[in-house]
Amino acid sequence: METTRVRLRFLTHPHVCGIILPIHLCQKLQLRPRQKITIMLGKKEVVATVLQDRQNPDSTIVKVTSLLRSELGIPHGGLINLKREGDVLRIGPAIGIVTTGIRKDSKQPIGPRTSFFHKLLQAQEGKGVFYYIFSPHDVDWNNNLVSAWFLQRSKKGGYVWRKRTTAMPDVVYDRIPSRSAEKHESVREFKYKLAGYPHMPVFNQGFFNKWRVHQLLYPNPEVNEHIPETYTSPSLQTVRNLLKKYPIVYLKPKNGSLGYGIVKVVHQPGKGYEASYHTGSGNVKRHFTKLVSLYQHVFRTRRVSGYLAQQGISLLTFHGRPFDFRVHLHKNQLNEWVVSCTAAKVAGSGSVTTHVRTGGTVIPGDELLTHLFGRQKALMTERIKDASIRLAQAIEQAKGMDLGELGLDMGIDTHGHVWMFEANSKPGRSIFKHARLKHADQESRKLLVDYSCYLANF
Repeated sequence: METTRVRLRFLTHPHVCGIILPIHLCQKLQLRPRQKITIMLGKKEVVATVLQDRQNPDSTIVKVTSLLRSELGIPHGGLINLKREGDVLRIGPAIGIVTTGIRKDSKQPIGPRTSFFHKLLQAQEGKGVFYYIFSPHDVDWNNNLVSAWFLQRSKKGGYVWRKRTTAMPDVVYDRIPSRSAEKHESVREFKYKLAGYPHMPVFNQGFFNKWRVHQLLYPNPEVNEHIPETYTSPSLQTVRNLLKKYPIVYLKPKNGSLGYGIVKVVHQPGKGYEASYHTGSGNVKRHFTKLVSLYQHVFRTRRVSGYLAQQGISLLTFHGRPFDFRVHLHKNQLNEWVVSCTAAKVAGSGSVTTHVRTGGTVIPGDELLTHLFGRQKALMTERIKDASIRLAQAIEQAKGMDLGELGLDMGIDTHGHVWMFEANSKPGRSIFKHARLKHADQESRKLLVDYSCYLANF
């Protein structure tokens, strides 16, 4: 049955566990007066009595008694969705974002990441969802309840954080912040117990391993034209062989992020080899006459088994500096991949990577493509979009898990060919700080809610 958008209000009635609906909604949902029906919010269900509101037959207001509210853990009133599924009337959906580092501070409940989640939860406006944040410690498994933080409008017009005990959600969005947090006993136990729930979709679980993604995509004829040649645990001979084929080779940590640990190796015929990388104090360039010396220098403090060697691509440049694209993709309410944002990241002076952290700058992708390609801009935009969507589909299919968003690092070489360097299952949102990408930021956050509604079958 289709979803019906209503406005939920509460009626003080401590003795009756009931839901009061206008006549037209009773008819639409095929409910009779005084009928007993199971009402479900997230993973919590309660048997309630259906009552008719005869005074307001055409209203879209649905009232629940205080007893039903407390038993179900309904966190707040307002715009919400109703759906009849067989013998159950569902209210929701309830969307839970799981993370760690949650505090008892109503001003900064998620510490320094509070503003990140503040923006995410603002996307609930007008969607008719219960949207909240919780940690693995906050779950009461015996009673299907969770102690969660909600972002609500205050009477003064701003937002306030409120803690509520509510039902275990219909769908979970995984925002565990780091690989180290993933290894915590509480997180591992939480994910194990969550897997035991029937029909509990969880999306964007875990972090990607660069080599594993390469292994999944390189044999796939649908997308392998976009994947650079890559080897794991590279020996000196592997690096030498790659440098015979390509003038640039990158050495990358398998589980790295934000460009940490990447070394760019350039062969300079007749002169030797150059290694470029970033340290805490800035960008470094070292010259070596022999490749063996460079190799020993790089892996003096790094484990070879934790690294990949990858074909370097001769990227197009903007004002003499190489650039790549962060393509942010989302699933929509129809379960289709769409591109929400394409931002160009231009390398900082002397930097190995285009990361903002190492001096890179962000430019809206269409502006840079217009500058470089002029009338051919639409063609290049379509090329990047088509490659990104095919890659996202291939990753999701190969992984066999629900993915609601992806951040792909893409590049265009000097021949106009599109390459993918990296796929991120927990993409950062620093590109959205650009003033001209504000709309894309809002669109991206709304799509997370839309996909959650799809997974929750609303």
